[in-house]
Amino acid sequence: MKSYVALARSSYMAAMMYRFSFSFTLIGNLLYIALLYYLWGSIYRDVETIRGMSFNQAFVYVALAGAIFTMVKTWADWEISYHIRSGAIIMDLIKPLDFQLYALSRTVGFLFFNVTMIALPSALVLFLLFGANIEVGVGLLFLPAALVLAFLVSFAIDYIIGLTSFYTESIWGISTTKEIITTLLSGALVPLQFFPDVAQRLLRFLPFQAIYHVPLTVLTSPDLGVKDCAALLGTQAAWVLILFVLGRFFFTRASRVLTVSGG
Repeated sequence: MKSYVALARSSYMAAMMYRFSFSFTLIGNLLYIALLYYLWGSIYRDVETIRGMSFNQAFVYVALAGAIFTMVKTWADWEISYHIRSGAIIMDLIKPLDFQLYALSRTVGFLFFNVTMIALPSALVLFLLFGANIEVGVGLLFLPAALVLAFLVSFAIDYIIGLTSFYTESIWGISTTKEIITTLLSGALVPLQFFPDVAQRLLRFLPFQAIYHVPLTVLTSPDLGVKDCAALLGTQAAWVLILFVLGRFFFTRASRVLTVSGG
């Protein structure tokens, strides 16, 4: 366990070295929030609610989705692909560590960095500058757990995508397609409540809604009860278990075809 904690700490320190990168990311988030404010303000100009959501609920939902994106984006897929192409994967595999937990530990450090340096400042600007507010409900108590589970689901998907580079080496097209699908079907771009009812029912059987829709719904729906929130987190936990097991199975198969051309 100490080895994994040390890995998380080293990745946090490494993230501190890229000050310009996180500065531009923070500025981009703030500009994105401003754009969303005026965009959704125009959509709600002549109506008070759409699909049961007020302007404040919809704005907070999509704006916080941007902050959550910086928290749950792990880049594990790109790191695994880079290590395979450079040959560094050999050093990763001979370490006396579980490869999946090793990859997870490296992303945890970036998670803490993104939360403290990007996500929290963005959220503060959202509430202090744009006057957004949240009707506090019991879901607020479940939010930390929902965010942790969202991160684990996101990592598990990125990890599986990264393992495909054992076969393809480059994952640019696969990862880009995954980002588009995740953004569209998770509620990160448009609240799932705005989708047709049939589409909503279908999307609930996919893991993507567990990344954004669940924590955002828990936060912005004060009418949810304890059982409702527990059911949503249960869905997230189920996807974490399923995807982690699939990741371990896929790694066992993929590592057998490894070909290293670098070093």
